[in-house]
Amino acid sequence: MATSSTRELPSRWRSVALPTSIVLNLFLLAVIGGHLWRAHTARAVPRTLIARVLRNVRAELSAHDAAAFGAVISRDEPRFAGSAQQLLDARRELDRQIEAERFDRAAATRALAAWRMSSNLFLDQFDSPLIDALSQVSPQGRRRLVEHARGARRDL
Repeated sequence: MATSSTRELPSRWRSVALPTSIVLNLFLLAVIGGHLWRAHTARAVPRTLIARVLRNVRAELSAHDAAAFGAVISRDEPRFAGSAQQLLDARRELDRQIEAERFDRAAATRALAAWRMSSNLFLDQFDSPLIDALSQVSPQGRRRLVEHARGARRDL
């Protein structure tokens, strides 16, 4: 003959198993959804530094100002595209060194120096096209760009 305590055992098990199963299923659904979302947004993000700059500028400027700015940058892009790619590559290497399981101080120092040099090279090649592009933007558009840049710096 079964006692009342042995009859309650399956009931207790079910009261724990069902909520646990639901929570785990929701967690797995969130993980899978996160991976799908990340894959989707990775395709939507521009692949080059210049494409990102143009996307951000277009978001801040009127259609006319954005087109004028973009035309100058696109026209002069061959002058600085190589240094922009070097800058991205150097930043990726610096990130890789920082995230390494075993931190290598010398390698991180070299990666930081390479990133700094590639940054200087890019800025040297990009400054004239940037000034030319900004000269095509209305005063209101230039103010919006400065305001946007100030907001981005506040996050640092």
